Amino acid sequence: MSAPPPNPLAALSTPLALATHAFLAGILMALALLAILAYRPLRDRALSQAGLFGLVVSVAWTGVSSLAPALLPASLLQYAHPASLALAGLSLVIWERVTSTLLAASPGARRLAHVRRGTALTALCIALAAILPWPTAHALAELLLGLLAPFLALLTLSAVLRARREGLRTAGALATATVSILVCCVSLWTLSLALIQSALVVLAMSLGWAMLSRMTELRVAKEEAQRARLSAAAHQAHHLEALVEQRNAELSARLLDLNEASRTAETANQGLQRALDQLEEVAATDRLTGAWNRRRFEEAVLAEIALAHRRREPLSLLMFDLDHFKRVNDIHGHGAGDAVLAGTAQTVRMYLRASDSLVRWGGEEFLVMAPATRLEGALGLAEKLRAAVAAVEYPEVGQVTMSLGVSEYALGESLAEWIERTDRALYLAKSEGRNRSRAATAPDRAGIKPFSRPLLEVVWEDAYESGHPHIDGQHQRLFRLASALMAVLTENRPLPEVALCLESLLAHTAQHFHDEEALLREARYPGLHEHAGIHASLISRARDLQAEVQADRLDFGRLISFLALDLVKGHILGEDRNYFGHLQKMSSPDGTPPGGA
Repeated sequence: MSAPPPNPLAALSTPLALATHAFLAGILMALALLAILAYRPLRDRALSQAGLFGLVVSVAWTGVSSLAPALLPASLLQYAHPASLALAGLSLVIWERVTSTLLAASPGARRLAHVRRGTALTALCIALAAILPWPTAHALAELLLGLLAPFLALLTLSAVLRARREGLRTAGALATATVSILVCCVSLWTLSLALIQSALVVLAMSLGWAMLSRMTELRVAKEEAQRARLSAAAHQAHHLEALVEQRNAELSARLLDLNEASRTAETANQGLQRALDQLEEVAATDRLTGAWNRRRFEEAVLAEIALAHRRREPLSLLMFDLDHFKRVNDIHGHGAGDAVLAGTAQTVRMYLRASDSLVRWGGEEFLVMAPATRLEGALGLAEKLRAAVAAVEYPEVGQVTMSLGVSEYALGESLAEWIERTDRALYLAKSEGRNRSRAATAPDRAGIKPFSRPLLEVVWEDAYESGHPHIDGQHQRLFRLASALMAVLTENRPLPEVALCLESLLAHTAQHFHDEEALLREARYPGLHEHAGIHASLISRARDLQAEVQADRLDFGRLISFLALDLVKGHILGEDRNYFGHLQKMSSPDGTPPGGA
């Protein structure tokens, strides 16, 4: 096979020509890479196609210029010219695609799209024939490609001019680039190196111009789209703001209505509560003396008896009767008798504590319930009351005396048994001559035991105080609840009562831990995290014990150990003392503990 004719442009391989050809190839390559790199942020197909066109043109120019002998070995030079023809055909196809994309907005240009596409594909097929090892095919392909390339350029120029008349912004750059391609085709026919170089320079400049125009269009379109989105977002935000204001106004109106309704309801509730309090007071107190009636006493005494069982604290009862009161009514009338009863109740109240309760039991009989009072203290109170009543002088009646029976509640004793035992003591005082007080004998019935302190209890002392009243109050309450639970356990009380005491202790323990952590957080206690972890561990263990109690698997030893050793001694009297100094330092104005400690 004979080699294809040598490339006449490649023969002009002077240093200046070589540098010029390399410069042109570099410009085309740089523009191509710029277009390809711009594709990633802009995502425009025309830029990627333009970049590919520049790459193909730069490689084709390298094959036909003096760069081929300088870059390729001698054995491959015979393939440079056929490859350049094939690449030229490929560049025409790519150019048709680039212009079609850029002219897509022009109806006039779209009418020539099919003709231009067919011409470009035909040129590519003919150019591929140049690589066949047949000189005649090579020459024929070169001839036909030289005719089809300017024809395609003329078609593209016609489409570009139509688009320019329709106002397409990139039409000017495309027209210049198309003319440059047309000049290149003519230059190849005339083998004018200077004209080819000039045309390639213009092609490179116009290609760059077209790409910059395209980028500008894309940037402007992107900015307009962004402005549209921002405008829509602002409009939506304004609409939402107006909607929120409307809803806020509606909610404010509703809140005003609710507040008004709440105030009205509160006023009505206060009036109703006052009426209920008055009714309850009338129903629970004696109208003449102001003392409790039987119903009120029976409700209160049952709670005090339960408390005495739980805390193992004493509870005493005084029963007194005015001596010869029937004579007062018979001689001076019931009005004088009522005055004596009211005066007696008033005198007795002067000597009672706030925790004591005066009860009108019936007629001239009264009761006094004295919590946390042993028999000896109740006898002393009885003597004070007896002497005070005897010292009062009534205008019509004169002096009136009374007799008293005193008793201390015995654990396990019913209310009826306790009152009957107290009544017997009162009868004894009357039978011995009246105007005296007598103590009831201790019950001898099996199952009733005299009062004694609990076997296990934890007692609060002043040395345990932290200096913070809220924390100290909660600690004292936990001490009482722990002692009550220990008392229930040591008495073998029913399991539901144990569960109720444990639940109450857990509820107050959880509340105390919450309040304590909030206080330490506010005081910025450095050991708060570890302290809160200990709280969580104690609550978890307590819940486990509660589950065992509810499942009827009570472990007496574990529960007592948890109460006495873990909760009270280990935590309240141990771990909690670590933050006492920190609280005192935070509460001192100069940052030192109070009192200069």
